[in-house]
Amino acid sequence: MAVLLAGCGGDESGSVTVPVVTTPTPTPTPTPTPAPTPTNTAPVANPGPNQNVLTKTSVTLDASASVDANGDTLTYKWAFKSRPSGSAATLSSATDAKPTFMADVAGTYVVTLIVNDGKVDSAPVDVTITATVANAAPVANAGPDQNVKNGALVTLDGSGSSDANGDALTYQWTMDARPSGSTATLSSATAAKPTFVPDVAGNYILSLIVSDGSLKSVADSVTITSSRANAAPVANAGKDQNVPTRSTVTLDGRGSSDADGDTLKYDWNLTSKPAGSTASLSTNTQSVTNFTADVAGTYVATLVVNDGTVNSAPTTVAITAVAPSLMLYRIDEFTGQQELLKLPYTTSASLSKSQSCVGNGCPTTVTIDKFRFSATGGSFTIQNVTAVNLTTGSNVAASFEGLNNGTVVSNGQAVSFSLQSGFTRGQSVNLRYEFTVKETGDKFSYTVELKTN
Repeated sequence: MAVLLAGCGGDESGSVTVPVVTTPTPTPTPTPTPAPTPTNTAPVANPGPNQNVLTKTSVTLDASASVDANGDTLTYKWAFKSRPSGSAATLSSATDAKPTFMADVAGTYVVTLIVNDGKVDSAPVDVTITATVANAAPVANAGPDQNVKNGALVTLDGSGSSDANGDALTYQWTMDARPSGSTATLSSATAAKPTFVPDVAGNYILSLIVSDGSLKSVADSVTITSSRANAAPVANAGKDQNVPTRSTVTLDGRGSSDADGDTLKYDWNLTSKPAGSTASLSTNTQSVTNFTADVAGTYVATLVVNDGTVNSAPTTVAITAVAPSLMLYRIDEFTGQQELLKLPYTTSASLSKSQSCVGNGCPTTVTIDKFRFSATGGSFTIQNVTAVNLTTGSNVAASFEGLNNGTVVSNGQAVSFSLQSGFTRGQSVNLRYEFTVKETGDKFSYTVELKTN
């Protein structure tokens, strides 16, 4: 650009041309829009159903149904809110998914659960345990809520109802609410698993009361949601499991369903595991997955399924890993009561017994003591089984009944055995019974001074 200036000192025309340089204005660089931060949803605590139990029994609480919409790992915080007067009950752990306590006196125990997803606490939720000295009221369980297609047959399931005394239960179902215009009715009001057909889209609410013949339960309800359009799928993570430590656990979501028959996608997460565990799922997106239960404790896995349109509600499954343990009990000869003993076990006794039986059919041996093994979390082999008479010059034979070299006490099984001897005919003899447990090296040694008629 040129500018014409008038004034002296110029050329003959009296003007001077001066060049002026301009700098172009730079185009501003747009500021990138930050990606939105995912919103964390507070977890939801679920301390399990209320329970009716007998006093002096162990109560297991269960937080494994607690969920987090973001799939975050959960931690647990349990606390007694109230206990009956005189109770000294304490929780086995305040942070386990399934702690226990002893209902030591009759009355109502209220326990509060809070779960945390690493960012925020859930709202506290209470569970009530009612302990009674005599007959305990049963507990109704109407089964899980369901999403179904309008016109499809719905099966209700009250078989999860329970009674602390083991009494037989009777069932009473009621359809408390149904959509306007529906004429749906139950196939049976007294069956454990009645059916009905939802004829109008909407919510059907049913309640179940069970009776043990003396007492009735509190009602439990279930909601069946029927729809004409796409129905949300229902996730099924399988049944809770008890397994030995270091075993491979298979989780199976193939029981998940969709009322529309849509193909399902799976999203598994291991949302809780014991302290010190490094367990991880082999896959998060297949219907079947597995992990290794590397330490003892409770593992909780959460499953969400998607039908291509909408997610199911999350559901959970609890896996309890138990370290191998061999329990030895002494069985009282007269009452049949069991006394828990500690291995290794060494004892000595003095025993006199008499027999009034005469003639054929009388026993040829005398029982000195009775015991029972119970194995959990693994199997155990009994070896070095010996029964000897230590008395010089005596020919009274000592023996084990029900126990031999190589006897295997399998996981979840029990083996009973007894210490036997021939009759001493008035003589005092010293007998010794011994064996060892192969896997632990624990030794059993029982010495007795015996005299019989």
